[in-house]
Amino acid sequence: MTLALNLRFDLARLSDTELAKRCDAIWADVEELERDGGPIRTSPRWRGPVRHPRAYLFWAMVRQSSASELEILLSAFAANTSLADVVSRMPRIRLHLALCEMQDILDEMKSRTPSPLRPAPSRPESI
Repeated sequence: MTLALNLRFDLARLSDTELAKRCDAIWADVEELERDGGPIRTSPRWRGPVRHPRAYLFWAMVRQSSASELEILLSAFAANTSLADVVSRMPRIRLHLALCEMQDILDEMKSRTPSPLRPAPSRPESI
């Protein structure tokens, strides 16, 4: 377990069925990426010390972008263009963000599941 600052409060507010729907949407996006451009090779992902989609984009820019992709992203920052539009044209970074999102959802599901090492507190019997 790594030490990280979790800023994914949006996932804690979702129900289990909403989390499952988000998982399905992410897998559909990954399948669409594979259909459009074939299998995408990506380096092992590292989510970084902060759990938030904007932080994932930052780390994707720093660690995975080629020089041309980095120039495009920096130009988008300078031109105040929507990053979602720019990232949607970069399949490798889009895949990285989708996989990080999926890992966040799995972490949230795991935190909701009771662990045998951490049993639920028992209620005292009435006297």
